[in-house]
Amino acid sequence: MPWPAPVIRAFQTTSFKSSEEEFSGPYNKLLHALFPPDTGDFIVVPQSLEPTSPQSCGPVFFLEVFLGTRPVFILELKAPTHLMYESSRQAADEEIRARLGGLASRCPIQTLHAVSAMGTRLRFYSLDTTNVAGIPQHPTGVTDTAPKETWDCDVLDANGEARLRAVLDAIKEACENVADV
Repeated sequence: MPWPAPVIRAFQTTSFKSSEEEFSGPYNKLLHALFPPDTGDFIVVPQSLEPTSPQSCGPVFFLEVFLGTRPVFILELKAPTHLMYESSRQAADEEIRARLGGLASRCPIQTLHAVSAMGTRLRFYSLDTTNVAGIPQHPTGVTDTAPKETWDCDVLDANGEARLRAVLDAIKEACENVADV
């Protein structure tokens, strides 16, 4: 099922040179299409946080989905130009891992999912909240710990849409069994 036309139009306003801020509108519209404000107890919350990685410059932008006051999904926003630089990809990877670890204890479902979006390119993460040891890091000695190829789908392509919808549908299903919102 393709994204609604208003979501597509929102992404069409961006380009390869667009900033994180310019992608926040299209992703906000997309998440609101999937978590409509008039259904359920889901809330989409924009966040601008100080970077956790020494390789970052400037604030880190997230859109987070909460069930009531508890986090169930994290979307990190980066400009598409970050894909070109190993240090930018590594910083994004460190930031999303830190955010997952920081929110996992508050997540009401077994798996906290996250996506790092560099423009329209997506990288998927998940963390078992019953065993918050963190997402395993890459072995020592690996030079590029966040290869460009790991942002392996595009949110505007059928595959990227299907993968994102599958994750968000799994979150919604898991949240149906949460007693206290």
